[in-house]
Amino acid sequence: MTQDMLKALSDGELVQVIAWAQGEQKARAEQRKRETIAKIKELAQGVGVSVSIAGMRGRPSNVRKANN
Repeated sequence: MTQDMLKALSDGELVQVIAWAQGEQKARAEQRKRETIAKIKELAQGVGVSVSIAGMRGRPSNVRKANN
């Protein structure tokens, strides 16, 4: 979509395009995250390592620091 096309849209249409674009951006980011997590788990499994990915659902996990 070009700038000229965007300028030709009504306010209501522009709001719809923005909402669609924001939803698409979130969906793509989530897909990239899932693909990255799957790849990490695949690589770890290949060398016999178990991994746990904290905050997989977008929430920070409560991780305790090791006592030094």
